[in-house]
Amino acid sequence: MPSRRNLLKKVGVTGVAALTTAGLTGSAAGAPGSIPSHYLDEYQQTGQQYGIDWTYLAGVGWVETQHGQYEAGCDTSSAGAKGPMQFMPSTWDAYGVDGDGNGVANICDYRDAIPAAANYLTASGAPENWDDALYAYNHSWSYVSDVKNAAAYYRDAYGGGGGGFSEGDRVTPTTALNTRKRPGTESTRVATVSAGEVGEIVNGPTTEDGYTWWGMHWLDRDVWGWSVERYLTSA
Repeated sequence: MPSRRNLLKKVGVTGVAALTTAGLTGSAAGAPGSIPSHYLDEYQQTGQQYGIDWTYLAGVGWVETQHGQYEAGCDTSSAGAKGPMQFMPSTWDAYGVDGDGNGVANICDYRDAIPAAANYLTASGAPENWDDALYAYNHSWSYVSDVKNAAAYYRDAYGGGGGGFSEGDRVTPTTALNTRKRPGTESTRVATVSAGEVGEIVNGPTTEDGYTWWGMHWLDRDVWGWSVERYLTSA
């Protein structure tokens, strides 16, 4: 009989988004390009900080400027947007972030612009509703599709959308946290784990319903299931 750990691994495979880049248009047509290492680090760190799948940030960065390729000198676009994540100045005024802690929120600095994008997206509905959040970022449903397709590509190419955990890590919830039979908010709830309980990551990450999920073995109660990364921290 297969172990519960191996069964959990098999379940995780079915939760991974199918890959397609057919919806990409314009400068982002075809398969997205590789992510420069400094951008990759910032996407992943920001995803962990904001509790979201970092590949959506990478998808935005690719579709907007191909990870800064088209923001040399931080010129203003024909629409009035600026920087590697293409913020309108008025939106930046509301959601800009000093991501690198140098005392200045710089629309042209990827270390500020990527956290600002996460700030704006979470304020607009992510990760509960990525479609609405991405539509708020750019009022085009084809744009939403392009970003989601690019995110799916990066999720496969770079090993998932998790924000810094890996198999074998010990974690604990930051609040009462549901663990479910499979990834997804509609999946059967197995248990509600209390803050402070310790679990071991045994699989993941995978993305479902706009959340990043990890396969968990909750050690204190010997429960196996899937929990959302946003409410986990290192034990």
